[in-house]
Amino acid sequence: MAGSRAAGERPRSSGLPVLRADERFVAALADTVAEQVADRLQGAAESDGYLNPEAAGRYISVSRRRVHDLTSAGLLTPDGYDGRTPLYRRRTLDEYVTKAGEGP
Repeated sequence: MAGSRAAGERPRSSGLPVLRADERFVAALADTVAEQVADRLQGAAESDGYLNPEAAGRYISVSRRRVHDLTSAGLLTPDGYDGRTPLYRRRTLDEYVTKAGEGP
């Protein structure tokens, strides 16, 4: 029968190396990979450009009107403008939320 092996016959090598690892190695590898993925995701989020007031509001879970009110009160400073539309970076919004959470 094609594809069947006799008892005791070793499977053919596919030419790929075989890695034998214990649980500690696998856990350390998983931790390292997780750190690298988190770093890349954070870097991508920081470089995604600007958000208009509506998108900024979604990002920090408030309304567009609340973003406008915070900006008018000087509590949230735009990072730039597109014409008259204020634009915000995620980093600026993150800093606002962190400071607002600290209280007076």
